[in-house]
Amino acid sequence: MTRFINIHTLISHPSSMMNRDDSGLQKTAIFGGVTRSRISSQCLKRAIRQSEIYSNAVEEVSIRTNKFDELLALCIKELPETEPKLIEDVLLHLGSKVKKDKNKETGETKRIFDAVQPYSIGAIREAIHMIEAGTELKALKNIPHIPTLDVALSGRMDASCPIRNVEAAMSVAHSLTTHTADIEVDWFTACDDLAEQGSGHIGTTEFSSGVFYRYASINLDLLAQNTQKSKAELSDTINTIVRCFAQVSPSAKQKTFAAHNHADFVLVTQSDQPLSLANAFRSAIKNKSDVMEVSIKSLVTHYEKLVSGYELNSKALAFDMTDSANSEQIKLVNKLSELVFID
Repeated sequence: MTRFINIHTLISHPSSMMNRDDSGLQKTAIFGGVTRSRISSQCLKRAIRQSEIYSNAVEEVSIRTNKFDELLALCIKELPETEPKLIEDVLLHLGSKVKKDKNKETGETKRIFDAVQPYSIGAIREAIHMIEAGTELKALKNIPHIPTLDVALSGRMDASCPIRNVEAAMSVAHSLTTHTADIEVDWFTACDDLAEQGSGHIGTTEFSSGVFYRYASINLDLLAQNTQKSKAELSDTINTIVRCFAQVSPSAKQKTFAAHNHADFVLVTQSDQPLSLANAFRSAIKNKSDVMEVSIKSLVTHYEKLVSGYELNSKALAFDMTDSANSEQIKLVNKLSELVFID
């Protein structure tokens, strides 16, 4: 039976604007008939991949870029003992399209690589080692490549080379406030120290504050398949992701608002299906001084009703900074580090 690790966090951010839309405005969403502040899943995943917590825990972070020429130059620099022609052979096999570009002024012809979401240096190094070990290029097509952890988690889609595709093991929801959002506007000026009066710039920026519900679900079986590791070997990986969802926040406008906050409540469940608890906040929580505590109680109550009503096979651990949670179905721990991998 497929196992899922579901991560739920409640994190309070004061004045902040960590995710903007194409017009530079605070991202929002309508849920339960009211407007909520929103942080997109893409924004959260990017922040996690760029965090020190994540980078210190994984062997290699993938390179996501369309600057393939620069990537190739870096590969050659990192692999000086390998002939460039051999690197070209590997890239050709991995699905890159190679074309020749002739300089009209000098008449010189150079090879240009076009690729969609290219492999990281580690992947290219691995393929080169296979060739050096005597593996033929044709045989490489039948050898599954082990992607970097964030590709195993977030997936990769490459229409130009389907064998590169990796189904994401982790699903991440857009983060919403548990209550109605009041979007405010900050009017600011940038002073010109050399001007006799007035300012060098006048502008406005939106911001909001609130308790955000974050949710992610990890297909443990698929993650084991993607990484070619046993479920037991993924314990540290799962714990790292839990810590990231509890401690990492997007970097946008942080120099202005410094909304560096950790989660007040972290709930980790293991079940035989993904299980979002967002509907605990379909009726918006009243945004008063106890909004966090009431949000926690609503989340816990909703989880208990789902497990009991649907007779779900689910186990749960929770870390509560507010001492608000009270549940017979959820085991409370005293430290975030005690939210260990559930077996």
